[in-house]
Formats: sequence, C-alpha cells, structure tokens
Amino acid sequence: MSGRDTAVRVTRGRGMLRAVLDRPERRNPIDDALLDGLAAALDRAEADPDCRVFVLSAVGEDFCAGTDLSGTDLSGGGPSGAGAAAERLPDGAELPYWTLLDRLTRSQLVTVAAVDGRATAGGVGLAAACDLVVAGDRARFRLTEVLAGLVPAMALPFVARRLGEQRAFAATLCAEEFDAAAAHRAGLADLSGPDAESALRPLLARLGRTDRATAAALKDYRARLFPRDPGLGHEASQLLIERFAAPGARRLLDRLRTAGAAA
Repeated sequence: MSGRDTAVRVTRGRGMLRAVLDRPERRNPIDDALLDGLAAALDRAEADPDCRVFVLSAVGEDFCAGTDLSGTDLSGGGPSGAGAAAERLPDGAELPYWTLLDRLTRSQLVTVAAVDGRATAGGVGLAAACDLVVAGDRARFRLTEVLAGLVPAMALPFVARRLGEQRAFAATLCAEEFDAAAAHRAGLADLSGPDAESALRPLLARLGRTDRATAAALKDYRARLFPRDPGLGHEASQLLIERFAAPGARRLLDRLRTAGAAA
C-alpha cells in the first residue's frame, strides 16, 4: 500500500496511522481499490496495540469525489458492487462502502478525517462516518447524488447523525454545498482552521492523552445510547442498487461512460 501506484498510501506516526487517498489526478474516487486499501489500512491500525488514532486524509484538490460513475457497469458489479443489476441482495448482505463506513464508526480506534479539499457525494459519507472531522479552508462538502437520479442511501445516515434529520434531508435534496465554516457551524466538521493539518496537530496531542481502551469504551457506550437499525446497511445497499438501475440514472451513466471512452 505504499507508492503512487496504489489508491491508498499509509504512513505511521506516534500513536497513529494515517491512510492517505493518493490518486489526485482522478480526484480520489471510491472504487474497489480505494475500499480495499482503506480496509487493509484499518486492519493494520487495529492490529497495532500502540495505535490509538486512525487518520484519513487526501492528496490534491479533492478529498474524495465519490464513486467514479463513468466506470460503473450497470450489468453487474461496478465499483464496489454499486452498479450491480437490480436484483435483490442476499438477506443481510451489505455493499463494501457501507461496511467501511460502519467500521469507521465502530472501530475501537478514534477515527479522524482531515479534509482540505472537495468531499463530494460518497466522499462526504467517508468523512462523516469518522469520529471527528477537521476541515481546512479549502474544504467543501456536497451530496450530489440527486443530480444523477441517485440517493445517498449509505452516506445519509452518517451525515444525518451529524446534521440532524431535516437538515441532512434538505442539504441532500438541494445538493447544498458547505464550505469549511458552514460545515463547522452545522456540525458536519468538528474543527476548522486555515488548513486541516494545522487543526489536526493539536487535536492529535489532545487525543494522545486518552488511552485506547477508554476511547473504545466511550464509542461502545455511544453506540448503545444511539443504536442503529441492524438491517439498515442491507436496506441502504439495496436502495442504491435499485437507483442505479432506474432509467434516468442509466441514461446519465451511459453518457458518462461514453464521454470517458472518448477522452
């Protein structure tokens, strides 16, 4: 997972592991390579008893542009299974994107997203699923799925956890963009600063004073205080598949694939 030929680059620091989305030329899209790379990085961090914090950041102007729709294959599979044909998933099955968001929320580590660029569509969910979000001045957050005839079924529960039900619904329906200051005011970001790194450093220092077991106990208690429907991941995954198969979305994705082939 090291080097520019991979979607995710991993670095290690004192008490923390950082996973860096490292395909800026492609706007750091969500696909199988990114999901596999982040899952492997989280595995590595959780297996290290000295690691307390998992940091997610990115290189380039985009934190994460969401699913690469131009590469989605509606006839089956597609990036992380999101473009699968409109067949029902097996009972209880979830798409890998949901599994990753759920892990970021439930991990015994403190998960932190350092956002210093555009987080779009599924990229917003990737940040919102983390325990803490740090936004630099260049950060922008926007759920754009409705513009493509889709529903952010998997990202929305994690965004709504931060914004509240109605605020998240309105922001999704209107494809509203939040700059760093607005995201901080609304609760989509917990800290903001001139750049994400300058805000991240003192945060890591504070987190370093809390041992891993205590943070894990606090996260477990929060999950018990505010339980989530255990079947929601399956329902969200199924809804996304169904929307990908809807005629309007199919036409748009066909145009995107054609444009990609001609580029």
